[in-house]
Amino acid sequence: PEVALLYLAASGAAALLPTPGGLGSLDAALVLALATSGAPAATAASAVLGYRMLTVWLPLPPGLLTLAVLMRRKAL
Repeated sequence: PEVALLYLAASGAAALLPTPGGLGSLDAALVLALATSGAPAATAASAVLGYRMLTVWLPLPPGLLTLAVLMRRKAL
């Protein structure tokens, strides 16, 4: 529950700086929120990096594969 509240607060603060996907502003707000709640700064940064790896970079290969298949079938 505490992590969900931290994420809500961080995403609200990051919304003040409109960047695509909240890149940069959300990351900084999440690290700050986690560090303020007692997590070591290195651990907080690692957790946010892991979060970004899962939410931004992991979906890219399947998406690129799907795009390639659709382009080959001339569906796009």
